[in-house]
Amino acid sequence: MNALPDFQPQRRRSPVRRPGRQTQPQRASRHHRVIAAETCLRLGVNLGLSAIAISTLVYLVPYRTAQSLKLKEVQGEVAQAESRVAHLQAEFGRSFDSNQVKSILQEQTHMVDPSQRVVVFDDRIPMDGEKPGNMANLSR
Repeated sequence: MNALPDFQPQRRRSPVRRPGRQTQPQRASRHHRVIAAETCLRLGVNLGLSAIAISTLVYLVPYRTAQSLKLKEVQGEVAQAESRVAHLQAEFGRSFDSNQVKSILQEQTHMVDPSQRVVVFDDRIPMDGEKPGNMANLSR
């Protein structure tokens, strides 16, 4: 009884070709065909994705220009609104100024301060042959 297991040399296989087995050149050829097919498939997928990306860009460029025009229009309106708000805020502050109450009252109600005199200018000029005091004959 040996402590070592029985060692039997493996039999060499005969070079007889069995059906279903491929030789080395056939395997290499098949391997190259698989790699070529995989490369063509990758290339096709990448070309398809590139075509989709380009067509999307073609549709997005006009949309972007339209949106930028709308943005400029809105920015113009915002600038107008800001100037109007600034004017209204100044007017609002003026409305509560106690020193300007009389002038604001005169502007809004056309009332005159009792200490002031009202002067009315008459632009009508009498025509030839009319008396200056007779204004009823004017047809203007």
